[in-house]
Amino acid sequence: MKGKRFVTLFPLSYNVHLLKDVGMIPFCLYRDYGYDATLVCFKNEEAYPALEREVKGLKLQFLPKEANYSFGKFSKHVISYLKENAKAIDILNLYHNTKETLLYGLVYKWFNPKGILYIKSDINIKKFDSQKAQWVHPLRLRGYGWYFKHIADIVSCELPFAQEYLQAEIPVLRDKLILVTNGLDDKAVEKAGIRPFSYQEKENLILTVGRIGSPEKNNEYLIRAAAQADLKDWKVVLIGPVEPAFHRWLEQFLQQHPQLQDKVVLTGNISDRNELYGWYNRAKVFCLTSLFESFGLVFTEALYFGNYIVSTEVDSIDYITDSGRLGKTIRSEAELAQTFTDIIRGDWDISSCYESIVAHSEKFRWIHNLKVLDERIRALYFSQS
Repeated sequence: MKGKRFVTLFPLSYNVHLLKDVGMIPFCLYRDYGYDATLVCFKNEEAYPALEREVKGLKLQFLPKEANYSFGKFSKHVISYLKENAKAIDILNLYHNTKETLLYGLVYKWFNPKGILYIKSDINIKKFDSQKAQWVHPLRLRGYGWYFKHIADIVSCELPFAQEYLQAEIPVLRDKLILVTNGLDDKAVEKAGIRPFSYQEKENLILTVGRIGSPEKNNEYLIRAAAQADLKDWKVVLIGPVEPAFHRWLEQFLQQHPQLQDKVVLTGNISDRNELYGWYNRAKVFCLTSLFESFGLVFTEALYFGNYIVSTEVDSIDYITDSGRLGKTIRSEAELAQTFTDIIRGDWDISSCYESIVAHSEKFRWIHNLKVLDERIRALYFSQS
């Protein structure tokens, strides 16, 4: 599809989004498959350094910023952009199944009926299922069915069980739903000259990455479990911007548990991707204690560097750990503490999983994940020609 214009519309994009699916999908379609790719958003911060470093070649187009805009709200500037540019966009990529997304898709198809609308649902199935009773009204369901049948051309989800679930719940999606898991750009890692360490070269580190202290990340859970475990010479490293309230909580907790004083490391935010990969490379264990996650890009990074995964029951954990073969799902702080102790004492030989973890990570590389999307776009494009 060389030269075909692929536009991702995500108004609240920041520099960090360029390194997530929002930026990586259009970038890799540009680099690996020849698309003319653009990310359209408001200018939400002064600089987007990743544009010249990690995603060079991806175009970034700014819309006038809208006062009081928030996720899920309609933007008159986005609607104006689509009216003026829809005919020049071969494929429009939107995120989530929000009212905002549905409206933008309608506007796009009104002005460009032959254009291809791709919605990356990024859906949390547990949350979706729990709220199903609120939206499965016959008229609303009929509306969704009409939209997915007549407006959306491609819809993707991130997990096989989500694909099966949605195809069963919304039958009209059966022929339009594809699996596009989130991934890691292994070409960028290789270009940076980063050599993944063998297990023997790694350090005794338990790593977590994210917005430290955000309620959904549940980082207190991790620290309390670490206090119950016998860490010996191991350390727990938390990478990411730290919420002030969590910082205060941690200071008080460490005063009450002095054995952790030199065992817990807060690095703060690490914007340099190579520095972040260096931490994954050094760590033996990656631990996520989130209350919910639809997929978790951090998992793909951890797998690439051979980290053994320990996590709460987030949506993707079975897929990420190959049904528990390459990681551990925990359901209580006591179980997490015991898991740490078993790994540290050697009762649980995670070194034997290292090669299998690295091999498993190959299915979470962007160049492979996007092949199915490129093929579906090609099929639709040539069927309309």
